[in-house]
Amino acid sequence: MLLKNKQSPQHFDIQKSILSTDSQFWVSNVNFQSISTSFLTVKSKEIMKEKNIQIGVQHIRYSKNKFICFTNAFLTILRNKKQEIIGIQLQKIENKIEVYGQIQNWIGILMKECISLDFISNYNIVQLIGSGSTANVYQVRSKIDGLDCAIKVFDKEQFDQDYSIKQSILFEIQYLKLLSHPNIVKYLGVYESNTQIIIILEYLAGGDLKSNLEDKQIGEDQIKIIMKSILGGIEQMHKLGIFHRDIKKCNIMLRNQNSYDSICLIDFGLAEKANQENNYLFKYCGTPGCVAPEILRKQKYGLKVDIYSVGILCYQLMFQKDPFKSNTTKEIIVKNFLGNIDLPMTTSISKNGINFLIGLLQIDPKIRFSATQALNHSFLQDKITLSRNNNVSYKKKESIKLKPIIYHNSRNISPYNISKTSPCKFYLKTQRSTSSKYDKLQNESTKIVSKSFLLKNYQKMNTK
Repeated sequence: MLLKNKQSPQHFDIQKSILSTDSQFWVSNVNFQSISTSFLTVKSKEIMKEKNIQIGVQHIRYSKNKFICFTNAFLTILRNKKQEIIGIQLQKIENKIEVYGQIQNWIGILMKECISLDFISNYNIVQLIGSGSTANVYQVRSKIDGLDCAIKVFDKEQFDQDYSIKQSILFEIQYLKLLSHPNIVKYLGVYESNTQIIIILEYLAGGDLKSNLEDKQIGEDQIKIIMKSILGGIEQMHKLGIFHRDIKKCNIMLRNQNSYDSICLIDFGLAEKANQENNYLFKYCGTPGCVAPEILRKQKYGLKVDIYSVGILCYQLMFQKDPFKSNTTKEIIVKNFLGNIDLPMTTSISKNGINFLIGLLQIDPKIRFSATQALNHSFLQDKITLSRNNNVSYKKKESIKLKPIIYHNSRNISPYNISKTSPCKFYLKTQRSTSSKYDKLQNESTKIVSKSFLLKNYQKMNTK
């Protein structure tokens, strides 16, 4: 999948846009808060005016009670023959306005809310960093401010074959716009052309958590930093009613290598808003070995599915192994479905840490921690005394690849071509937990389903 066409506005019919059908342009009676005021030249209906205009989060104040709603407007950055930025054009269906002058500080605000046109004029490709069946991921450099970004490039032709791909992209853009948190990747904008949709994201140079932790055994204080960061991002998502449904090492990236307090959640392709009807675009989805059992059991589920996945990650960090070990995907799903997890005897993890882990991994969602409860647990409230990279030892591990259930696509490929599926070794016998209380809770919950039921249904699981 390549960046095939120069995405020029004259070659794109905005009435055929997948991303916007919004026609509301001029509005009044807006609760407006100004971010910036500039003296600019405005061209509307071939009439040129010089005037002070203000920009807010979603509106431009044109006059006292006349505003331009630029949410889902089409944005074109205007340049002269020397390719210097001289202004912008905003358009919705029949309405269009051009603004000229010192407007560079407006561009970032506009891009987050608009659908941008003419990608090639505004970015240079640096390198391909990830590849999948629905999208490619590139590192690019902005011609606007010189900063590096990450882009996800989707070809529109695949939408005719699978409507769910198109809808998942729309969800991803919608939710990334809503989310603003230090531990969630920053959404910078989206471009559309006749053939492609390109999502612009913050470039996270530190790599994913899997590559950062390879051959490393980290201490409890580093685990606390990682858990606080991830749960902080998830708490904000859950407050907005959004779940991620694919929390795992490869969907957690660092702004700076080995800097665990710079962690960010990425890949919102399976994110949706939780609802009481249990009606989702992807109902039966996730990564084998990281999924909450209620998803695999096709039960009604909610926001706490993310907390179980965080628990799987916490287990991996504490014990340097996967809780559901096998050399086959089927067996991993069966074990994940049943949810029986062995808690090894160890002196490296405190009793408080084990208690925290048990709260994350409860099979019954009613008993399982919420994000806020997990953040308030005494394990994460204890003072962290070690410096960032202290108490790190190296441990040689064999890497065995786990094949995806259905197919390999962008949801299963992380940047830098690292497989997103977790390595597992053969481990058939399910062991009893060292905690009798935890073991009882797990075993009581596994009586409602059978192994044969899961084996008949696992191939339908969506791993996008």
